[in-house]
Amino acid sequence: MTAPDPVDVPPAPTSAVLCAAWASPADVPESRRELLSDAEWDRVLMIASEILFYLSGSRWFGQGCTESVTLRSRPPAPGTGSWPYSSTWGHCSCWSSGNIVAGYLYPPAPGIWIGTHLAPMAVRLPRQHVTVSAVQVNGQPFTDFRVNGAGWLERTDGRGWNVCGDVTEVAYTFGAPPPVSGVQAAVELAVELALAQTNSSECRLPRRVQTITRQGVSMTMLDAQEFLKEGRTGLYFVDLFLITVNPGGLRRNASVWSPDLPTA
Repeated sequence: MTAPDPVDVPPAPTSAVLCAAWASPADVPESRRELLSDAEWDRVLMIASEILFYLSGSRWFGQGCTESVTLRSRPPAPGTGSWPYSSTWGHCSCWSSGNIVAGYLYPPAPGIWIGTHLAPMAVRLPRQHVTVSAVQVNGQPFTDFRVNGAGWLERTDGRGWNVCGDVTEVAYTFGAPPPVSGVQAAVELAVELALAQTNSSECRLPRRVQTITRQGVSMTMLDAQEFLKEGRTGLYFVDLFLITVNPGGLRRNASVWSPDLPTA
């Protein structure tokens, strides 16, 4: 089977979306805690956190995610279950065959520039703001490395990373909690979701019918879809948080390209 062309494949998630919810039941005001059990609050807080995660630009995963990757020279074949792959690791035909001998591929692969694609001095990990817990090369601990703030793993011994043969493994943790305002926004949204779940008249989530007046007096309709189109919830503090941290309504972090860098 021929391996597919190199593409950036998102890593297999540790959980469905987040490492952890943005808030815990202990953050919910005492006056609202009785609405749900702690287990139900955990679920509703996770739902609120996932919603705010996407609306705020997919920036705060919460804490506690761990991942392990194996450096390789091209994406794994479909169905192999190997995650993840980054195009910064290079590209050559040695993923399925070939070995590194004295820094060179043997048997050689035609048309491959070994200095750039086979043994990169730095590779980018699938996540940013990581803490590398362990690197192993050929099953042995390896310590001659450093990680910069953008998630690039650099060798400090003057050699390149061996991306052939699946011999280099990197284990790391990632994830960061949201700011205090994000925690409060998650709590406010979760409380309103809880009120809606219990059919409480106190729920402040936008509804299509805002006011109804009978006996010849008008009815005012509110189109909740307008809030959704703008990436807002209709809750003042939640939307204040969103407009502050993500005024452009971005769905993910922006990337910067430079002709001086090998990748975005």
